[in-house]
Amino acid sequence: MSPASTATTTATVPDVNTIATKASAIAYEVVPVAELDTAFADYVDLAVKTRGGKVLVTSDEWFAESHNLLTAEAPISRKGHFTPKGAWFDGWETRRHGPDYDWCVIQLGYPGTIAGFEIDTAFFTGNHSPFVSVEGFVAADSVGVNGAIGSAGSNQQVSGEAPQSAVPDSAEGWANANWVPILPKVALNPDSRHGFKLGQATTSFFTHVRFRMFPDGGVARLRVYGKVHQVLPEDKAEIFDLAATGAGGRVEAFSDAHFGNPSNLLLPGRGHNMSDGWETKRSRAPGHIDWCLIRLAAPGHPTLIEIDTAHYMGNPPKSVTLHGFTASDTLQENPIVLLDESPVRPHKQHFFEVPSSISSGPSISTVKVVMIPDGGIKRVRVFGSQSWPAKPLAESSPIGKRQPLPDENTWNLITIQAEPISKEAFEPWGQVIEVPLYDPNAIKVNQGTAQKFSNIGYFANWRSYALNEESISKSGKKSLDRVPSSDEIAPATANIAIFQCYKPIETREIGVKLLERHPYSSQMFVPMGGDGNGGFVIVVAKDRLSDGTPDLSTLKAFTVKNSQGVNYKPNVWHHPMIVTERPVTFLTITHESGVRKDDCEEYWFKKEAEAAGSEEGVAAIVHI
Repeated sequence: MSPASTATTTATVPDVNTIATKASAIAYEVVPVAELDTAFADYVDLAVKTRGGKVLVTSDEWFAESHNLLTAEAPISRKGHFTPKGAWFDGWETRRHGPDYDWCVIQLGYPGTIAGFEIDTAFFTGNHSPFVSVEGFVAADSVGVNGAIGSAGSNQQVSGEAPQSAVPDSAEGWANANWVPILPKVALNPDSRHGFKLGQATTSFFTHVRFRMFPDGGVARLRVYGKVHQVLPEDKAEIFDLAATGAGGRVEAFSDAHFGNPSNLLLPGRGHNMSDGWETKRSRAPGHIDWCLIRLAAPGHPTLIEIDTAHYMGNPPKSVTLHGFTASDTLQENPIVLLDESPVRPHKQHFFEVPSSISSGPSISTVKVVMIPDGGIKRVRVFGSQSWPAKPLAESSPIGKRQPLPDENTWNLITIQAEPISKEAFEPWGQVIEVPLYDPNAIKVNQGTAQKFSNIGYFANWRSYALNEESISKSGKKSLDRVPSSDEIAPATANIAIFQCYKPIETREIGVKLLERHPYSSQMFVPMGGDGNGGFVIVVAKDRLSDGTPDLSTLKAFTVKNSQGVNYKPNVWHHPMIVTERPVTFLTITHESGVRKDDCEEYWFKKEAEAAGSEEGVAAIVHI
């Protein structure tokens, strides 16, 4: 469909009395507020934003914008809050004393037949619209069942086939489009929910509706209840989402929907927060489960199940079970296990292959999703084909491929902020190598042409022939108070090397996957030619007392100028060198024996990352 202009425009419109006469014969009933939730239980809101509904053009929205009509959440009040145009309202509100009526054109998220409407004037008291009506439009390029174009008809009554037209490309075009009356002019009360159910659901599907307010005023929400116009693959062996709303899948029953309705499970995309998923209240009873029943768009052979817990970080279920039922199993007495009590993690897409022995069996028409014991799920997808065997998926197919959210692999990780290095802060791990601002022990050397600053660092070698072993006992720190026994000692020599870091990081975040340490030697890094611009980041940690591995809770990060150096004490866990902004060349000194496990020990945070749900092996994030 060609998107229409979204500009606010006043256009010439057909005579309202002519249209009202044509619509007067349409039968409908007023649904009591107490029965609203059950009256449309078998239908979905075709216009809501979360299903892709959007306002294309509107006659006026001076006080409040028309797109608010399609918000999924219930209206709210901000009494006393004003904008430059007046009091703030959560809905659509036009200026006073306009033409005969105000209108907006809504593109439905899914084409569908329409059974009725809910119109809410919540918090609109002295400014609600007293009368409204709804009309429908069918785009000529809309796709029908099995990909066929729906046939055009001449009968414009709501019970017949609606005419199809090209999508207008202007407000004027929409105002004069071939609109079909669906709901005649009905009266509204202030600050109230209203339900209008058609005597007979439309037999024609619609792609757009025009919502009119007579003569002006405000409405908070519009719900367009109906059934999705099915679009199924022509090739019955093609794999698609059998449960998708766009194909005709729908939720028929559920145990609880305290925080979010299970119909959200069938929406496209991964959503934006916990408001657009299925979430139940907390259970306390032993053995409790929550469930929902999904009628598939067509009976099929499931091959792959997707369970997405996106945005449910502290409240996903412990595990999920999926049972399938054939069309003939009307009492659901013979469940076919598609997924058996499979654990799920927070804020993550999960894919589960259905065994071919089950996929090739009887076709499934209904699935029961069971949360154990309760919690929240964002999406459920049941990929499969209408016939068996199914066609293999093309490499380019998005089915079964992850669509990671920006924070999906980092939200549950330890996060620390790097701080500028100082001698005092870095002392547990080593020394900062830099020219002292003041040193009373500095002496003149080179016939008075230079200064010498002594003992700015203690370079330790824990092998037996170390020249400065006395410095080990001076520290008193845990990392230096262990002198190795003779059987741990290997000959070593000082390796004075050049270390070029030529690839600076390009982000302000560092993902920590591993740390390393040099069990018997200090390791000194001194930038060559440092002018104070640019620098590097160091990440350190202390030992975990239980096993000597790095303790993530002690992780610390420092930013260092390229005019400063660092000297790690022996046996200190630290991250491989990270430079920022531009390359840095270091002079490095380390005692090495050539025995890998003695010279350098690495620890990869695989278990820690897995526990946090980090597929990339990152266990912590450092912000710089």
